[in-house]
Amino acid sequence: MAVVRPRLAGLLLGLPWIACGGGGGFPDARPVDAPIPGGKFSVAWSLVDTTSQPITCDQIGAVSITAAIHNRAVEGGETQVFVCRTAMGDSQAFAPGIYDMDFELDAPVCASCLPANGVLATAPSQLGIVVQSGQTTPLAPLTFMVQATGAVALHFESGKPMGNCAAAPNGAGIVTTSITLVKNSDSSCAPLTLDIAAGATQPARSYTINCTTPVDAPCIDNDQAITVSGVTSDSYTIHIKGKTAAPNMCWTNNDSLQVPPLGLSLSRTLNLGFITSMTGC
Repeated sequence: MAVVRPRLAGLLLGLPWIACGGGGGFPDARPVDAPIPGGKFSVAWSLVDTTSQPITCDQIGAVSITAAIHNRAVEGGETQVFVCRTAMGDSQAFAPGIYDMDFELDAPVCASCLPANGVLATAPSQLGIVVQSGQTTPLAPLTFMVQATGAVALHFESGKPMGNCAAAPNGAGIVTTSITLVKNSDSSCAPLTLDIAAGATQPARSYTINCTTPVDAPCIDNDQAITVSGVTSDSYTIHIKGKTAAPNMCWTNNDSLQVPPLGLSLSRTLNLGFITSMTGC
């Protein structure tokens, strides 16, 4: 009988040899590619009013610049927020690519403004911005134009059941009222003429602010609306003094008012405080 011998040795001779790394095991794997470093963009901005005069972020209550960024190669987009008062900034790193960008100037929504608004202005879009790996791409400077005037609508409130002008104790007993308004940034006076609407017991009239020699006008009651428009947007402090028949300055208020831009109207009720330390009050 013929003997069939294994051909394993021949088969092995016909196979290619596979070299193993030192110590045996599987061949070394290809290293994983490192992610491509991102790129940044830089931007500077300025704010002007409708007459192209420079204005500040604080003046109009602006807090941030928001850039809406869209990479043309992907769905959706991202945002980058800069602090308004810094006037310039560098973005975080983004994936290299070609981007379209939109820009807006933002403020906190003013709940006491009519109507409420959080976006103050936009700047022209910048399209086809090339962001390269490891580089910072400068954008064209941004200019935000804002209507930097607003309006104010106020009421004075003593908290007395019969109002500000009725005799004490049910009323505040105020006989005359004086008002001054100063800009917080430079302490300059705002010589505005206020319109005072008629109330149940007091007639309509106007009041012109004079910070050097404040005018003592008849009492302004709590149901009288005090309004003025076309006020330069800024932060102000109002000083109200209510005198009684003695006469003594027994009632006062020193509130801060941020007059909004865009023609919006700030609506506030200002509480008059009773000065217990004043003789005769």
